[in-house]
Amino acid sequence: MRSVGFSLLFFCAFCGGTTQPANALVAPKVEQARLDNGLQIIVIPDHRAPVVTHMVWYRVGSADEPAGKSGIAHFFEHLMFRGTATFPDGTFSKTVAALGGQDNAFTSYDYTAYFQRIAADKIETVMAMEADRMRNLIVNAELVAIERDVILEERAQRVDTNPGALLSEKLRAKLHAGAPYSVPVIGWRREIEQLNDADASAFYARYYAPDNAILVVAGDTSLADILPLARKYYGPIAPSNTPRDMRTIPESLQVTDAETPVTFRDARVTQPLWQRIYKLPTYTDATARQFAALDLLSEILGDRALGRLNKSLVVDEGISSATGSWSDSLRIDNGEFAIYATLEPTGTMAQIETRVNAEILRLKNELVAESDLARARTQLVADTVYARDSQQSMARIFGEAAALGLSPDTVRDWPNLLADITAQEVRDAARLFLNPAHSVTGHLLENGS
Repeated sequence: MRSVGFSLLFFCAFCGGTTQPANALVAPKVEQARLDNGLQIIVIPDHRAPVVTHMVWYRVGSADEPAGKSGIAHFFEHLMFRGTATFPDGTFSKTVAALGGQDNAFTSYDYTAYFQRIAADKIETVMAMEADRMRNLIVNAELVAIERDVILEERAQRVDTNPGALLSEKLRAKLHAGAPYSVPVIGWRREIEQLNDADASAFYARYYAPDNAILVVAGDTSLADILPLARKYYGPIAPSNTPRDMRTIPESLQVTDAETPVTFRDARVTQPLWQRIYKLPTYTDATARQFAALDLLSEILGDRALGRLNKSLVVDEGISSATGSWSDSLRIDNGEFAIYATLEPTGTMAQIETRVNAEILRLKNELVAESDLARARTQLVADTVYARDSQQSMARIFGEAAALGLSPDTVRDWPNLLADITAQEVRDAARLFLNPAHSVTGHLLENGS
């Protein structure tokens, strides 16, 4: 599975309501430890039900892949479900299911994560299996060939036959030209076809080790319960002592030929689409408050029912049937802010762009009304109530933050930022982040249109 990562707005899942004073916000208890071999441990107790979510996050994603080996991170995610000498091929997921649990995994640009949701009294079994495959996975040419074919078919179904996905690849190739995020997480077909067992073994030895991993457990447990088990199963695994290579060449925010749209025509297109993606500064080059303001801006602009884009393009002009925006700022390198609008036969791409640009200019020139700001806050809280109540969401949110180098305190403090963002800060965010020179625009069209 592929995940693009959680927006920072999901960090407010743990607040009781953004209109409360900061000291009234209730954050989850987080317990931490680190083993001698470097394994980071985060435990989030939640005793409402006798279940736990057990996750292992590796600080490696598609952006860390060697040149010419695109897709190896996602490829290896698949291989991890094969087998070891102790737990043979095909038994991992079957064992979890037999215990009444669920398991899966996902790969993103900056991390790969594996999880099991299981009854609390069965956690030792899944921990033993997860620790075993951290270093004892069987990797050979036969298994690699099988999974390579599976991934090529996955790419065929999800990307190669999907015009929208193909446009997205073209947009990101231009937006992040020459940088790691220009390469799709699933990889380029021509490079996937060449991946072999030597590539997989080298990747495994380099990145799958306790000093490059984070164990996150949320649910009916505590650090006092987890630490002895972690020492028993993960503790004996030797570290790799090869820290993650940092991406030392910063990506420019400027996009070459930003004013020229990327147009993709395909006979399979049934709904033409206009899309723009802005390249954001990294999380270390802008402040948390600025990104919080951007999340509120996104809600004001792109809410599918009450957003300004919906009112302008759908309700007033009738040139679109669906509009929206989203922010993905939580990355090691440059994040993204995206806007989209479907195109109705009554409109043109030029009309869509004119109306979108007008709404962006309005955000840059005028302060949003306090009522709009309050509605955006209320909506974000409503959207995150379910995440707050989900132990799996807690494990994923805290795990992602740790994989990207953020502390649990950063997660816990996020609601306090969102609660008092001002209209001035929203306007400043529009001026800072929505720079047309830092963007790409895409047109998805039917053949001949």
